[in-house]
Amino acid sequence: MEKYLLLVLIVILSSCTSNDSTPTDETGLIGKWKLIEQLADPGDGSGTFQPISSKRVIEFFNDGTVSVNGDLCFMTSEVGKTVTGTYMKTSDNNSDTQYDGEIIPNSCSSRSAKVYFDLSTSGDLILWYQCIEGCGQKFIKFF
Repeated sequence: MEKYLLLVLIVILSSCTSNDSTPTDETGLIGKWKLIEQLADPGDGSGTFQPISSKRVIEFFNDGTVSVNGDLCFMTSEVGKTVTGTYMKTSDNNSDTQYDGEIIPNSCSSRSAKVYFDLSTSGDLILWYQCIEGCGQKFIKFF
């Protein structure tokens, strides 16, 4: 009887397939995000996100690329030509990194330019730019 159960178990397990060619979106990052708030700290840590009216949109794709309708090298709410880059997740439950991931824009003069991102518990996406004082942008997902 045990041999029969073992044979059935082997058949069931061998019939399972995995489709690793399509990345999964476990974090909910893939898709379009619209800018809703911006933070520019005055230098004393008292800055807070403030509502902003902008048509700035960033989109994350399954293949590890990102596009935005404007500059990605520094914080701006202005829109313009589409700029692209790559992104990667840099943290997990076992990681000690401060951010959930980083974006490397293709258009910046410095090859070390990066934009860091966090997915907040409220579901917002926050981009953190390299500034002397704290600066960031908050996005909401839209379809």
